[in-house]
Formats: sequence, structure tokens, C-alpha cells
Amino acid sequence: MTAPAPRRQGTSAGNRLFDRFDLVLLLVLAVIVSQALVDTRGSVWGSLVTHATTGLALVVATRASAARRRVRRVLDVLVVVTLVSNVLLLLPAGGQPVPPDALQPEGVWLGAAVVLPVIIGRRLLEHPVVRVQTVLGAVAAYLQIAVAYATLFQTVDGLTPTHFFGEQVSTTAYTYFSLTTISTVGYGDLVAATDLARLAATSEAVVGQVFLVTFVALIVSRFAAGPGRGARGARHDADLADE
Repeated sequence: MTAPAPRRQGTSAGNRLFDRFDLVLLLVLAVIVSQALVDTRGSVWGSLVTHATTGLALVVATRASAARRRVRRVLDVLVVVTLVSNVLLLLPAGGQPVPPDALQPEGVWLGAAVVLPVIIGRRLLEHPVVRVQTVLGAVAAYLQIAVAYATLFQTVDGLTPTHFFGEQVSTTAYTYFSLTTISTVGYGDLVAATDLARLAATSEAVVGQVFLVTFVALIVSRFAAGPGRGARGARHDADLADE
């Protein structure tokens, strides 16, 4: 009996987004831009567009990372339910600005936003050689950490009696503060006002630096000796693409 021919890596129609970390990076950048420019606390359509962009980034990233089907389905349901509930919440406003204290579903995204860099990182460590997509995926994972922390800051602000910055600010401030914190720039125009807020902010600075020092080094050291996986690695990638 003739053995079946091995499937070519990444050519399966079952998952055309497999290893497309260029698209993931573009969507993560789109999420950052939308969250940095649109105050979701005061705009019905801005809130919907921002959450739709975030949801699309989550869906594409899980498929590019070949996440397990159960994980993909859970995140797909999360995205759909959140968007539908967001629409139902905002429709009665009739296009008028929502009250500043209106419920926003940022906390719902928190779990997915935190898990996503881990899912991306796991897939990148499976690459037999460092490619352009590997580098783009690492950048996307790093920026997604900033997105996750911006969501965390906003969630902390909504769940604690004292505002994160000591006063109410637009939702765009959380993305700005997250990016300046993870890059350790720290302009000082925004300062965490509570112990919990300060803990969250300092943890982002530490996590961001640890990611750059350890994860990037781990990728380089893993593949410094060459491919090392051969046909078995190619078959594994093809199987992931088929899921």
C-alpha cells in the first residue's frame, strides 16, 4: 500500500489564517489606534466600532496561532455575545452620547486579552526557523500585552470606589498610559492614584521588560542550532492548519 503524500505546510483551506501574524499585527495596531482615539464612554458608534475591531483581532489571532477548537469557539461566542449585548445596551440611546457612568463591557474582554499573548507565544515557539511571521508575531504579542493592560486599568477603574487616576478620564487615557508604561517612558502627566492601580501599572512595566528579555531570547536560543524538527515538524504544522 502506498503511503499518502504529506500535506504541505500552510496550504490547507481549513485554516487560511494559519501563521498570518502580519494580519494579527495590523489588527492589534488597529485596536490600539481605535482605543487611543475613540472615547467609548461617550460615543455609541465609537464603542461599537472599537469593540468590533477588538473582537476581529481576537478571532484572527486565535486562528493564526492554531489555537484549539474549544478555545476558538469560546472566544467566538465571547465576541458575538459581547457585541450583541453592546448593541442592545446602546440602541436605546438613539445615537445620543451615553452617560459617562454607563456600563461598558471592557471587563468581558479582559480574560481574552490576557490569554491572547500566551496563545500567540506558544505558536511562535513551534516555528522550526525564525521567519518574518515569527518576528511580526512577537511584536503583535508585545503590543497585545499593552492592550490587555489598558483593558485591566479600565476594569479596575470601574470596579473600585476611587478612580484609577484619582478622577474620571476618557477611555483613551488608559491606552495612552499603558503604552507609555510598557515602554517605560513615563511622561508623568497621568499617575496611578491608588495602591491597586500602582501595582497594576508597575506590573506592566515589569512584564513588558521580562517579555523582551526572556521571550525573544527564548526564540533565538530555540532555533540557534537549526531547524531540528524535519518532516515531523512540517506534518505537525500541516495538522494545525487543518484544524
